[in-house]
Amino acid sequence: MNRRSLLVVAAIAVVAVLLAIVGRRQSTPETDAGALLLPGLTELLNDVERVVISKAQGEIVATLARGSAGWSVAEKDDYSADVAKIRQALVALGEARIVEEKTADPAFYDRLGVESVELPTASGTAVAIDAAEAEFPVLILGDEANSGSRYARRADEARSFLIDRNPDVPRSTAQWLIPDIVDVRGTRVQSVTITHADGERLAISKDDETEANFSVADIPEGRELSYPAVANVIGNALRELKLDDVARVAGTAGEPAVVTELSTFDGLVVTMTGTMIGDEAWVTFAANAAPQPAVETVPAEAQVEAEAQDAAASAAEPPDPAAEAEAINARVGGWRYRIPEYQYDQLTRRLADLLKAPD
Repeated sequence: MNRRSLLVVAAIAVVAVLLAIVGRRQSTPETDAGALLLPGLTELLNDVERVVISKAQGEIVATLARGSAGWSVAEKDDYSADVAKIRQALVALGEARIVEEKTADPAFYDRLGVESVELPTASGTAVAIDAAEAEFPVLILGDEANSGSRYARRADEARSFLIDRNPDVPRSTAQWLIPDIVDVRGTRVQSVTITHADGERLAISKDDETEANFSVADIPEGRELSYPAVANVIGNALRELKLDDVARVAGTAGEPAVVTELSTFDGLVVTMTGTMIGDEAWVTFAANAAPQPAVETVPAEAQVEAEAQDAAASAAEPPDPAAEAEAINARVGGWRYRIPEYQYDQLTRRLADLLKAPD
């Protein structure tokens, strides 16, 4: 072989090596490490109109929709949704970045929890986000890798990823609701009256706010309280009361109702009507403001001093009872709440529950 032939062969070999290198590079997917999982979501948070959460067999957990009155949960008759929880989840998804690529083989999706949620065995959670001016892929959130990261897959892609966020996306409908029902601190409570369907009535009260324990009325002769503070749990039963579930009021069902009326020293009256439906405790609420005693006329010379004292104390004063009752009714009117059974028991005690067993 002459020199010219050798040069041609060498050139061909070089071209073949170059082509092999280029082909190898083209067949190797580019890394997405550091890239946003849902680009553009952070900038469009205020444009998100609907979020749909679903799980195994395509079951919809919650349809969260933004309306003129705020966010609501469609599956719970459009009851108000927990806006803070929605925003927290969307912020985490918008900030989530890819740490590394994981499997693209569907046979291994279940190891990360990123299989299609249409499957009956799916363990992941699908999140579909609708915004006015953008489309985002449905995201499947898989297993937690650790407290600060999670596996995820965009449903329209084969690749799955480890991301640097662990968004809190509940798989229970009730967990997307605003949980608060009413909040009346025991220190404000003057009296509580519980009336059962059979006519039995339990009444507890305080003469003034400085008393440590509630007095119990109509204790039978020869009987006594289990301990001095036994009734205090009743007076404090509406403190930060939260729901387990909610439904529109529709007729009556379950056992005969128990009516519990709680009155505060500042004139707020909250009435709870409770019913056991199966083994679940369901309650409704209504509020009003009790008439307040007439204010004595203050001599003119003392008026300025009294007004100054009122202004100084106004920051520590409780809300106006009429305004507070109006706010409570606006929130709870037309709704029936399921509450924890132990709290229902506190709100429906009988006199015998507070007394020592007879000798």
